[in-house]
Amino acid sequence: MSELIHLSGFQLLPVVELEPGTFATVERESPQGSGEYVPDDWQTYWELSLADSGITDLSPIRTGSWFVATSEFEESQLEQYLRVTFDEWGGISSLNDPDSRPVLNGGLALLSNQKDILVEPTCCSDLGDIENWKAAASYEGKNWEMLWIGHPWLSVKFQKIWLLLSDLHESEDPIARWAVKPKELQDAIDVAEVELNRFSKQVAGILTGLEFEGDAASISLHLAGLQK
Repeated sequence: MSELIHLSGFQLLPVVELEPGTFATVERESPQGSGEYVPDDWQTYWELSLADSGITDLSPIRTGSWFVATSEFEESQLEQYLRVTFDEWGGISSLNDPDSRPVLNGGLALLSNQKDILVEPTCCSDLGDIENWKAAASYEGKNWEMLWIGHPWLSVKFQKIWLLLSDLHESEDPIARWAVKPKELQDAIDVAEVELNRFSKQVAGILTGLEFEGDAASISLHLAGLQK
């Protein structure tokens, strides 16, 4: 059983996912082995795939990851990322479809006070998962409750003054991995929300530059996971 680790000074970092297949225009063989074992190979594959769509000099949160901090983007990089993403969704005009208001893929990565990555978002996550972290911060139940960050996911439960976070799992038997104080978790969420608001304004400026015919500010808040 893993030792329970008490966290302080941690960070929740807003990140978006740039899946290489979305950006690649040239067919190339993917690395043999997972990113855990051949991270440098996956890093090269990812960089080449993004370069196909004109995105260069962008750094993921760790070597071999597909997640990039929202604060990392230069204006031109973000514009090209959004262009490709909107094309994948059916064009920029699709953002006005009331039945299809997608949120950017990504979420919040949990970093230690030494900036080590403890948890990344997983499959099928998006920036709107900040709401799940908010619910977790206020949870006071003694039984495990899902904290959706994609699948596999985390679970949380309250124990004395601590909020326990499980390891990633998809089973019914979560294993406690980290302990945080709810107030510190809420503080980290607040900081992440400030960054997402800044990011949404950056996105809104790009939408305006792309001559988006709609409420750029409102749509950008939705894309950043801050508005349903």
